[in-house]
This record gives sequence, structure tokens and C-alpha cells, in this order.
Amino acid sequence: MAATLTNGAHAANCEADRGLYPRNWTAVANESPLFTCRGRYVRLQIYLSERSETTFMLTVVNDKKVYRAIMNPGQADRLRKQTGLYILYSEKTCFIRGNYNEPAVLSFADGSVSSLRNLLFAANSLDSFDDCEPAK
Repeated sequence: MAATLTNGAHAANCEADRGLYPRNWTAVANESPLFTCRGRYVRLQIYLSERSETTFMLTVVNDKKVYRAIMNPGQADRLRKQTGLYILYSEKTCFIRGNYNEPAVLSFADGSVSSLRNLLFAANSLDSFDDCEPAK
């Protein structure tokens, strides 16, 4: 029985998870610009690039910080409509359950971000923008 439990447990492999994202985390030149959001204290550049038929890469640039998330087509459609709430990862984030380092939360939601902050209390909140306009 102990051998079965030992074989069933997998070690955290942050490097393998990190391999799903671009090697040069901050490079956005090849990303597809979607829109720019502006507020009094924040300016976000939002990119959405198709990676395959079932996968998109969301990239959000806030000042000099770059955040990313992998999305499915349904999530990408909601983002295009500027609805929903998205957990974004920084270059330092370890992609294993319960180990979030410097994440961000992008919210187009109706204030529901507060319940997520309880889970990700250290997350950078990207929800204080007034307007988003299509990228030029």
C-alpha cells in the first residue's frame, strides 16, 4: 500500500509547467494586440494570441510588469467581450497548486474579485481601469 501511495505522488515540477510559456517572458513583439485599458492609476496593454486550435495566450503588460495566462477558446471569447475574471502569472510564479508568487488578477467582473483576493491575497489587482479601446 505504501508503495502505491508513493508512486501516485508527483514532485512539483515548476520548470515543466514554465515550459508552456515563452522563454523570453517579457517579449511581446510577436503577440497580437487586443486592446488598451486606461484608468487613473493604471494602463494595461492586453494581447491575445492564438497558439493552437484550442489554446490562446493572454498577455497583459502593466507598466514594466508582464503577466500571462493560457486560455481556452471560451475564455478568449469572454475576454474579447471584456467580461470575466482571470488569474495571471508572473515570470516568478510557480505553476503548482497553492504556490502563487507575484500573480495578478485581471477583472472585468462586477466586483466579484474580492472573493478571489481571499485566495490570492498577494495578487496585483488589475481592475481599476475606466475604459478599454481596441488596439491600433
